[in-house]
Amino acid sequence: MARSVVKVETEIMAVSVVKNQEAAPGRTDGKRVGRRLLSYLAKHKGRFIPGLLCGVLVGVFQARVALVVKSFIDGLSGRDHAPLLIACVSVVALYAILGLLKYTQSILLSVVAQRIGLEMRRDVYAHLQTLSLSYFHQRRTGALMSTLTSDIPKLQNAAMMLKDVIATPAQGLITLGTMLFLSWKLTLFTLFVLPLTAAFIQTLTRRLRSISKETQNRFADVAGLMEETLAAPRIVRAFTAEAHEIARFEAQSEKVIESQLTAARRSARLGPVVDLIGATGIAFVLYVGGSEVLEWRMSSGELIAYLLLVSTLAGSVNSIGNLKSSWEEMMGAADRIFSDVLDVVPEIRDAPDATPLPPVQGHVEFRDVSFAYERGTPALTNVSLTLEPGSVVALVGSTGAGKSTLADMIPRFYDPTSGAVLIDGQDIRAVTIESLRSQIGIVPQETLLFSGTLRDNIAYGKRDATDEEIMAAARAANADSFIQSFPQKYQTVIGERGAMLSGGEKQRIAIARALLANPRILILDEATSALDAATEALVQEALDTLMKGRTTLIIAHRLSTIVNANTIVVLRKGGAIAEQGTHADLMAQRGIYAALYETQQRTAALSATTAEP
Repeated sequence: MARSVVKVETEIMAVSVVKNQEAAPGRTDGKRVGRRLLSYLAKHKGRFIPGLLCGVLVGVFQARVALVVKSFIDGLSGRDHAPLLIACVSVVALYAILGLLKYTQSILLSVVAQRIGLEMRRDVYAHLQTLSLSYFHQRRTGALMSTLTSDIPKLQNAAMMLKDVIATPAQGLITLGTMLFLSWKLTLFTLFVLPLTAAFIQTLTRRLRSISKETQNRFADVAGLMEETLAAPRIVRAFTAEAHEIARFEAQSEKVIESQLTAARRSARLGPVVDLIGATGIAFVLYVGGSEVLEWRMSSGELIAYLLLVSTLAGSVNSIGNLKSSWEEMMGAADRIFSDVLDVVPEIRDAPDATPLPPVQGHVEFRDVSFAYERGTPALTNVSLTLEPGSVVALVGSTGAGKSTLADMIPRFYDPTSGAVLIDGQDIRAVTIESLRSQIGIVPQETLLFSGTLRDNIAYGKRDATDEEIMAAARAANADSFIQSFPQKYQTVIGERGAMLSGGEKQRIAIARALLANPRILILDEATSALDAATEALVQEALDTLMKGRTTLIIAHRLSTIVNANTIVVLRKGGAIAEQGTHADLMAQRGIYAALYETQQRTAALSATTAEP
């Protein structure tokens, strides 16, 4: 067994090295983003490719309009109105086809963009569900919400942008080819201004990506601030901090505006200067082309058609300029989506050869376990502890002594820095996380319920449970009586985070949820510490029902609730075991536990005396 534990530790360390190398991908480069976007687009090629073809055909028909105008003007003679009528009908027909092509292209690519956005949101949300708890400790909820609601819409427009990447240059080449057909000499003059335009566009848009990412980061700060304050309105009002919070919000919003205006100023320079360069080019073409007409080396129809084509080409160049600006904004969003979320490798994940954990008896062993959230600051130090099947073990200690950290090792919320946690003799790092956690139940101190119905919350750990099973779990948890008092009973919607329920009611729903899941191993994290005496009695009765026949680890605050535990473990700062034994043993030792217990007893007696009339 020791050899297998060492083998697993070696594998985990190797995986951690790879993880640390992968977890810092750095700035997302354009080629990499392009490849990943193409992987999304490939799923929708049935719509995307026809959409691109429509874009190319738009260029063909735009060139055709110019040639029709040329033929019309050059064919004018006498009083014959027939060529005029034919030209007008032809232009209307061509623009009708252009309109149909543009409409079809817009619809096809809009569907692709929306589907890509949905898939990206799904992938980001699904990946967030796999990430370790440490990831969420390091990132604000508002920032993650901003990624889902703000960054992804920027990236989902990649379908539209890639259309411009392919269709716009194709349209430009078709237009340029037609211009060469009409006058190669004028086209050479025209091409002289294009490198100037491209160079200016590159100069203006060089910093747009960093500006865009900075703007999104500041948006995330605003979202995080809103999430914090809107989730705690009672605290804000209790400390009359409304004006302070408004000032904070305004300060963060000003930073957003500052970034947006910086981007707007840089983008605003682009259009007018490109237009000015284009107008200068057209004026130059007018002068040279007019001279050609005066010298009879070019017809009037060719010159007018050529000017139409120059206008079309200028539009293509302007679209490429806008594309460059949008692309840089998209790359800023890509940095956050890929580098900050999708490329993050979970710290806690299944080993390559992980196997399902069979139904357990409930024997839990901490074998010389040490752990640190940060290097040099131990949270647990060489903890060796055994929980026998069906036993009750309580953890006691001051805040920061490592009680919750030790409990978090059992469901693999964290892995030991050294040592191992074994269940029924098997290192839990060698089994699949799903099979492990499905056999562990947790009742936390602060119960988090979801905004659905009471039934949904009780059945959260066993979503295929029958109504009879749900009601039986609620009765065992002393919850059925208050549930029956609601008009909608089990179908009552309890509001965000269970806002309609009291603290004791929430705890009893959490206990019912754990009972229904029927775990073999149970973790109770100070489940009654925040309740009044009457409510605590109801909850404690439900907990006693829940613990029967299960291996139970209790994080205890009120020592009076654990006097019957099989083993009480006292942790000191740094997560080392200071004392261990039954209540009677520890009281006889007259150590840390005895001092804590007697202090609590005196405090309780004093409170009871003070409360008497």
